[in-house]
Order: sequence, then structure tokens, then C-alpha cells
Amino acid sequence: MAAMGTAAAQDVAPAEEAGAIVVTGSRIPRPDVESNSPVNVVGEEEIKLAATNETEQLLNALPQAVSGSGAQSNTGNGSATVNLRGLGTVRTLVLQNGRRIVGASQDGVVDLNMIPPSLVARVEVVTGGASAVYGSDAMAGVVNFVMKDDFEGLEVGGSYGISDEGDAERYNLELTAGGNFADGRGNLVFHGSYYDRAQVKGAARDHATVYLNDAIVDGKPVLVPSGNGVTPQGTIFGPGLVGLTDPNGDTIGTAGIFFAPEGWRAYRPSDGFNDRPYTNLQMPMQRWSGSLLGHYDVTDNVRAFWEGSYVHSKINSTLGAVPMSSSGFIPGFQLDIRNPYLDPTLRDFLSSNLDSDGDSMVPVNINRRLLDGGSRTSDQTRDFWRFVVGLKGDLTDRLNWEVFYNQGQTKVTDVQGGGVLIDNFANGFVTNPSDPYKCAAADPKCVVLNPFGLNSLTPEMIDYIYTDLTNITTIKQKQVGASVTGSLFTLPAGDVGISLGAEYRKESSAFDPDQLYVMGKALSRSAGLSPTAGSFDVSELYGEIYVPLLADMPGVEMLAFEGGARFSDYSTAGSVWSYKLGGEYSPFRGLKFRGLYQRAVRAPNVVELYSGATNTAPDAVDFCNAGPDRTAAERDFCVNSLGIPAAVIDVFQQENRQIRAITGGNPDLQEETSDTWSVGAVLRPEFLPGFQLTVDYYNIKIEDAIGSFGGGLQSVITACNADMSLDNIFCQPLRKRTPDGQLYDVPLLNANIAKMEASGIDYRIDYRHDLGGSSLGYYLAGTYLIDAISQGSPIVNPVNCAGYIGGGSCSTANPKWRFTQRLTWDMETLQLSLRHRFIGSAKDGRIAGAKASGAPIPLLAVPETGDVHYFDLSANLDVTDNSSIYASVDNLFDRDPPFYLYERETYDAIGRRFTIGFRAHF
Repeated sequence: MAAMGTAAAQDVAPAEEAGAIVVTGSRIPRPDVESNSPVNVVGEEEIKLAATNETEQLLNALPQAVSGSGAQSNTGNGSATVNLRGLGTVRTLVLQNGRRIVGASQDGVVDLNMIPPSLVARVEVVTGGASAVYGSDAMAGVVNFVMKDDFEGLEVGGSYGISDEGDAERYNLELTAGGNFADGRGNLVFHGSYYDRAQVKGAARDHATVYLNDAIVDGKPVLVPSGNGVTPQGTIFGPGLVGLTDPNGDTIGTAGIFFAPEGWRAYRPSDGFNDRPYTNLQMPMQRWSGSLLGHYDVTDNVRAFWEGSYVHSKINSTLGAVPMSSSGFIPGFQLDIRNPYLDPTLRDFLSSNLDSDGDSMVPVNINRRLLDGGSRTSDQTRDFWRFVVGLKGDLTDRLNWEVFYNQGQTKVTDVQGGGVLIDNFANGFVTNPSDPYKCAAADPKCVVLNPFGLNSLTPEMIDYIYTDLTNITTIKQKQVGASVTGSLFTLPAGDVGISLGAEYRKESSAFDPDQLYVMGKALSRSAGLSPTAGSFDVSELYGEIYVPLLADMPGVEMLAFEGGARFSDYSTAGSVWSYKLGGEYSPFRGLKFRGLYQRAVRAPNVVELYSGATNTAPDAVDFCNAGPDRTAAERDFCVNSLGIPAAVIDVFQQENRQIRAITGGNPDLQEETSDTWSVGAVLRPEFLPGFQLTVDYYNIKIEDAIGSFGGGLQSVITACNADMSLDNIFCQPLRKRTPDGQLYDVPLLNANIAKMEASGIDYRIDYRHDLGGSSLGYYLAGTYLIDAISQGSPIVNPVNCAGYIGGGSCSTANPKWRFTQRLTWDMETLQLSLRHRFIGSAKDGRIAGAKASGAPIPLLAVPETGDVHYFDLSANLDVTDNSSIYASVDNLFDRDPPFYLYERETYDAIGRRFTIGFRAHF
């Protein structure tokens, strides 16, 4: 087990002298610090040098962790998460002191914001399936936060951070107090902290204000200004407009008529709306936390222990203004051309071309980005509490026992601003024939809307159509467990270690969306939500054994076997087994080979099983779009089977890059299974004290992975295109279309239909050198990614995203090479440290998608990111024996994220940042 501080090798001797310890990856106490699972530890020294108040930042520096959500995210539910191996946050199990933490959402994923870094003694990370040891969810690995205890005295601290641009401020104040009682038989520790993080929007950074798309100009790939097709100026569209000519002589396409400042005309691609400046680059957050930890020796052989924590936080996520479209939301919508705000020339144009019955109602839809009322906001208030009580003691001089009870709850109140009342929006478009400035609806509050042009809505119009919506989520967890660990007896090669245990756990949650969502009466960050409530419980038995077979022989310093199994009986998925087999071989002191095979399982969580229908809007491309690459077979299938009107098929284009889809739960889901192989070596040569090298190969394969039907909308479209027949189950959802042929609310409910695979090589070097009065410490931790394969459904070709980013086929950055290294000069009272984070080049994921499908490689103006280097400088000065000050500069050279190709979880969107702080112990 390698420490993530300056040198793991330095930490070995003290650990060995202290006797048996427990390492992540096994519950069996061992006389060494090396697990047979590849393990990294973020140690106390690294936590101090990182000088961060965001727990996810401690993990994002690990090459094995693909960045999850965090401070720079602006989607999801506002949580900070960890995603080992890029296999998904639901497949990474997060523990505190080896026990579960209640999730922050119905998928059970833990919000790392609930764990203040200043209370963390170390973070142990084991990668690869660990279900046999810890249970479900540990398919990609386990992150275990070991908290400080046995604290005496009073410690206060604080820090302040700001960016080079004078924004992105961070404030932190904390207090820890503790002491022994009952003549040293007990210890009690209280920790409290307050943290405040400011908001930064995209408009504050040049790289975040640009919206470009790929295009081919004169046969060469270029980037051109673009944007979202739902604009704040508004458009009207419909089949009857296609092919008509605007006042400029331009032909109107499927995108319709645009309300430009100079007057109405045919929509142009350059008219798209750039929403980037309006979204968060740094989510604001306020967090108050308090924790109480302690223990008391009831007898000489029995110790009572407890952990309690409460966290209250407020988080804001901001998106661009709501994109409102009558298509799909207002059935049978027609535009009333008596609207007094309509340009008279356009009224005449629509009347002569579309109003054949003379009723002043024409069959066109309207799109409008409702910028007038501001952005869509999500203001979340979170209340998290958790407590653990237990007893532990000695069963014999070789065996220890423990029993515990663990309970937690998270309540999230999400107030979403910038929502639109759909019925009111519709009412505002139908005028009273006797007075066009009044509505035809009986609602006395109704106001006729003026959606024709930028900032055209008056305050009265805004008040009539806007609303806030409130969703409430409650997640509860209960866990009870008992275990016996230690050694059974001693063989000639050493102690036979065991761990036996039983656990019972119940997970329950409820999502209560705003009734306006439930009734389909409002649109904001979602467009229709259903209540979700459900629970499951699981009873488990597990056992592990470690058997040293040979030792202290010529050519065999140590040969040992390790095994484990867990039986889990789920109320939903039924009975499942997980297990592990492996061992170690050391031919001589200083070199060890290790290997492990693990079968892991993950049972479906509450949201995967029971979630109601939820509207999403993924990026996707409809193969029915007219163009030179569309085949005659595709054209005919789109008309005859998928419902595209024959009148528009030759000019048909989807209205938006994002297409509405419906996701939801499936109570018939079964468990996922994975097979993990790891083999590696640990080198600690006696001739080079303080040096350690570890190298491990890993391979993780997941079968029956749970995901949206077909692996998502684009995968479903691709699968249908591969076999264009309504007998193909992937074509059936694509029949959900508006009368003019646009895909909407495509049903994509959860299914055990996907496969995933990750493989690569982890490597790590640790070294500390004594300079006489000072020392130099160095570590390098890296990974080489061989495969990152996903297959959304059996009919779709697998996509290998190793070395790629984004593009619809790949999500987060998956560079082949990634490493972090740190050099620290440790003097008597001063530490100076330089950290280097390297993220290798990643190509556009559209290239990976094309390779998988056999399509031509797209011509792209920016096909890859290039290598990215970040340097972080930190210093810590002990002013007195009990006080210190520290300072750090993150992103020392102010490296911007790679232009155009980046996602903000992996790359730094804020830029150079400064932090100063202090600690004082009394």
C-alpha cells in the first residue's frame, strides 16, 4: 500500500513497528502495508500540501480517478463525486472508517461535500472489484475516508482563496476540540467548519464564452460561430413554411423564420444562441458542518465507539434560460396572426400562404429561449446526518470482534427558478377577436405575449408565464453489522488470517417533484417528472482468509494465498455471490509479485428500479435528416415506418442538436456482474533505502450493465439504422414524433443491456532522500489506459474511448497517459512542494464513434486536445511549535483548458488560484 504523500517507503517502518494494520481491499489485519489489490493512499502530508477544502480535489489528482462532478460542474444534482476507472460513480463505493455513507441522491452516490478534508486522516483507494469485501457497488473500486480520532487540545484554522482574475473566492473557518476523559479511558473529538465558495459564470473567462461548431469550407475543416437553435429572438417553424421565400429572397428551411433585429427572415446557422456565458464555471456553495467522534473503554477488553456528523449546505447550479417550444409541449398549437405585436408584413405573408380557411390561426410552432426572465437556476438546500455506534473488543489473544449500527439520512430541497407555465404560455398566444391586446382565455391574469424579437417580453408578460418549482428528495440508509477478525493459528510461514462477518442493510428513498412537473404543466430544468419512491434490503454473509504457505526459504521469501466470498440476498435482485482468489510471491526481501481475481456484483439501486419517467435532452443525430449521405432506403423507412411526412422528407432536418428523451426505472432489472484481474509487483530494494516502485496491470469487464435502453438515444438511432425494420426493438422508440416528424419524448427505460471494459497499467515511484537536517521527498503516480470500452446494446459495435474525449460516443476525458508527481523539500520548520499534474492528449470522441461503426473519419478543425500540464506550488511554515501558516498557487502558469475540446471536471476552467491559511493548536 503506497502512501500518496511524499514517500510511501518512509511510512513503512512505523507501520510495521506498530503491528498489524488493516488495509483497504481486505478486512484482515496484516503485518505489512501491502495489499494484494492495487491500493493508493492519500496521506496526511498530501492532504496538508494540497490545501483544499473540496474533498473531491484530493481524489482527482489520482490517475485512477476519472474526474467526477465537483466545484466546476454545472449539471447533475450539485454533488461532488468520484469515478474510478471511468466506470461510473454508481460503481465506486465510498466509505467512512470502512462503513457506508448515505447517498445524496436516489442512485446511492455519496456527495463528497459531506466529508470536510480537515477531519480526514487519510484516504485509501483500492481499484478493481471489491464486492467480496465490501458488498454491492464496489465494481470499479472503493474509496475509504479514515477520520482523525484521539485528538487532544484545541485547534483552529482558516483559509482564503482567490483566482488571478479576482474572483472564484473561497473562505474556510474550522475548529477542532478534543480531549481524554475518565482517566484516559475515553476520548471525545468535536469538529466544526464553515466553507463559502463564490460563483463564477462562463462570461468571466474568454475560453468559456465561445460557441463554435465544425464545418467544411473550401474542402477544409474549420470552426464557425454557432449556437443553440432555440434563440432568445424566437423562431416560428412548420412544414408549410419550408420552401417559401423570405423578404430577402432566401428559402426558408425546416428551422423556419427568425426574428432578427433587422426584421423577420429565414433562419441561418449563425443565428444560434450562445448560452455558454450564462452557465456556472464554479458552483457557489455554503457549507456548515459538525462532527462528534469518540470512544470509551467500557472494560479492559471492550471499547464503545461512536461517530456523528451533520452537514447543512446550499448549492446553486445555473443553466441558460429555458428553451420553450410549442412543439411537443402544446398539442395542436397554432399561431394566432391577430397578435398585435406581429410584424404586419409577416402577418400578410402567413395569411396568404397558410391561412386557407381564413380563421387567422396558422399551423406553425414557435421556439423561444426565454432569456427575458433570466437563467434556469437550481438552489439546493441539503441536510445530511449520520451516526455510528458500536462495540469492539478481544475475543481471544488472536481474534477481535466488532458490532455496529450505522444510520444516515439526506434531505435535498431543490428550488428551481426560471420555469415556464405551459398553459399560460399557450393562453398568451390566442387573442380576443374583439380586442387583440386581450387574451381569449377566461383567465383574468392572462397577458397577450410578444415573443417576436430580443427582450420583447414586458414584466407583466414575464410574471404571467414564469414560476418556481420545488422538488424534495429524501434518502435513508440503515446498516447493522458484526465481524470477527484476526488470526486462527500460526503456520511455519506465519499467521493464518481470517475475517468473518454478517451485515444487514436497508436503503429507501423518495422523490417528490413539484406538482406542476407531475401534471406536465411546467418546464424548467426538466419537462415532466414523476414521483419515485422505493426501497430494498440485503442480508449478507462474508468471509476472507489469508494463508502464508511458505516463507524464509531459498528463492521463497514469502508465498501466500488469499481468498474471500460474500453471499448477498437482495429483496430485489435475489441471491448473488461475489468472491476473490489471489496471492503473493516474494522470491527475496524487497521484491513481491501479487495477483488477484475478483468477481463483483452490483444490484440495481432505487432510482434504477423505481424512478418515474424523466425528460432529458441528449445530443443525437437523426438519420432521417436530409443530406447527400442519406440513402434511399433510409428515406423510405423514415416516411413509411417512422412517421416523417412525405411533404417534408426531402428537406427534413431536426430542429435541435438536443432531442427530448424519456428515461425511467425498470423493477425487473437484475444485478450487474464484473470480473477483475490484477497482477503486479512491488520493488523495495535494500540497497536504496526510502525507494519503492509498484507496477500493476488491471482488467475489468462488466456484463449486464444497467443503463438507458440501447445505451442512450444516439446508440438507439445507430442500432435502428443498422437494421431498419420495425421488428428491430431499437427502431420502435423512434416512432415517437411530432406531426412534422421531429423526434420527441423517445422512451429509453433502464435495461440490463450494456457491457463495459477497462484495462491499463498503474505505476508508482516513491523516494525520500535525507540531506542532513532536511530531506527531499518525491512520488510519481500514473496510469496508462489500454482500453475503455463501452457497448450500449448487443446490436451496436463497442466503442473504445481510450485516448478520446466527448463527441457523443465518449464522455469524460480518457487520455492514454495520466500522472501526478510531487517534489517536496522538507526542512525543519519549512516545507516547499511542487506538484505536476499531466493529462495526455485526447482525440475527439467522434473519431472513436466513426471507427466503431466503420464510418468515414470526420474532418475536424481541432481533432485532439494536446497534452496538458498543471503545476501547483505550496509552502508550509511552522511559526511556532503549535502554529503554522501555509500558502499555495494552483495552476501556477495559468494554463487554459484545451481550446474547444474539454469538459470542466477534468480540466481547470478557472485558471491560476491563490490560497493562504493558518493552523494553530492550543
